[in-house]
Order: sequence, then C-alpha cells, then structure tokens
Amino acid sequence: MVARHLVAGESAPVGPWLRIRHRVTSFPSDGPLHSPAVLLLLWAAVAAGAALLVRSGYVFQGPAAQIALSAALAGAASNLFDRLRRGTVVDLLDLGWWPTFNLADVAITLGVVGAICLI
Repeated sequence: MVARHLVAGESAPVGPWLRIRHRVTSFPSDGPLHSPAVLLLLWAAVAAGAALLVRSGYVFQGPAAQIALSAALAGAASNLFDRLRRGTVVDLLDLGWWPTFNLADVAITLGVVGAICLI
C-alpha cells in the first residue's frame, strides 16, 4: 500500500513522532547471499535450528517464549519473501531518531527479545 501511494523517499506524517516513509532497502546484486537458493537454505537452517532448540527441551519451553520465537521467524520469513519476490524490502515506519523499519523488523526484534527474556 505504501509503495502504491507514496513515491520512494516520500513521507506522510501520522503524528508528532511518526511518519510513514517509502524507503526501499536494496541488496547488493553480487555476493554469496544474493542467490535465492542460498537465502532459502539459510532461512531453513535458522528455522530448523530454532525447532531443534525447542524440541531439545532446554530452552523456549513456555508457550509465551514459543510464540515470541514464532513471531521472530515469521518476520524473517516476511522479509525473505519480499526480498525473493521483489529483490527489495520496503521500510515504512520512520520515528525520526531511528532508522526506517517495517512491521517484519518489529516482529523479529520483539520476538527475539521476548523469547530470550522468557527462557
């Protein structure tokens, strides 16, 4: 929706401390992490590692920790999907004092912090 209504770099105020900004995060066209197959394999390895940690019985055993970990993995999957589909990720939330980010970044950050705090 942001990409349809705002030109890249354009922003719209939402309140005194929040702006919706259309910022496109591009990735280098070369390098080992450019290949879609490598990206999918890397994401699958991270998801499998998290599943093994949960199944081992040592960490992330509480339902809240598992939900937080799921949020982090879902945010990572969302950014990966955008990167594979478009080659870019659209960042839209601008607080002014922090780099522009998207909702998937929020899910990753809060999910990781929540999962670690709830171990």
